Amino acid sequence: MILNGGINVVKRSIEMCLFEEEDIKTVQEWFNDHEIQNRLEGMLPLMEWFNNIKENTQYFVWLTLECNQPVGIVMVEIEDDCTGSIALAVKPSLRNKGYGRLIIEKTMLLPDMQSIKRWYAGIEEDNVACLKCFESVGFALQHTQPDKHGFYLLIR
Repeated sequence: MILNGGINVVKRSIEMCLFEEEDIKTVQEWFNDHEIQNRLEGMLPLMEWFNNIKENTQYFVWLTLECNQPVGIVMVEIEDDCTGSIALAVKPSLRNKGYGRLIIEKTMLLPDMQSIKRWYAGIEEDNVACLKCFESVGFALQHTQPDKHGFYLLIR
């Protein structure tokens, strides 16, 4: 613990582990949360999603752990033009504690991600916490209005 101007600051460290079939059970539980189900329902059913992604050599998924406990999942798709699309979910009980920012930062530093020259994320206009999270690590709105589907495009 570090004291910073009278405030206790905990230095967090997370591990990134390639997502494996046995991790589906953990993430499935998170879909009981309305927010995750609403935002990531396109991943359901998870076993079908997993079978599709494991065949795609340009799609990477990591389970993020702190002290061997799952805290989030991050997905990156690398496109032919060296752009990377990034999406993430934080375990529902751990939202708004800085994990999203930490996961994004750590993901962008991974050796497999060094070919990415430009990052982007599509975030729903009403997902204020996620918008702020991505902006806090240097992503910027591409347009001041969401697209016709209600998504903002953020670029870094």
